[in-house]
Amino acid sequence: MRRFEIPVEKLPVKGLLMAYFRDSLIFEPYEVKEGCIVSENSFRLEQELPEEVHFFDDSREYRCIVREARGDIIELLLTEEEEKEMDPDLLFLDEGIVREEFSSREGLPERLRIINRYDYSVNDTLVLKNYRISL
Repeated sequence: MRRFEIPVEKLPVKGLLMAYFRDSLIFEPYEVKEGCIVSENSFRLEQELPEEVHFFDDSREYRCIVREARGDIIELLLTEEEEKEMDPDLLFLDEGIVREEFSSREGLPERLRIINRYDYSVNDTLVLKNYRISL
């Protein structure tokens, strides 16, 4: 797998990060300062690429998914602006409850908003095309 640098210019300047590693999950506040990600565990992000990582705030999410079996990386930048141009009947909002071990920490929410983006397939069935995590 090629070395991958998280493109800080695509991240919300300040928000939450959720990173899935084989052995753990990091869920914490972060901010971008002088071109670097600053968080409690930012050293781990510099050393090891997570299997999946989300950086998000109220209006943007940057997501990176490592597909080891295929040897590639998927990068997505999802914004509230895109949703304004979508059919509102195909957007569905959910709220997810954050596990207490995380929500009890200062600066972390008790709930996250999930904006599900649906579309119709060629067979005219409703399919989930994507989603965006928001505060």
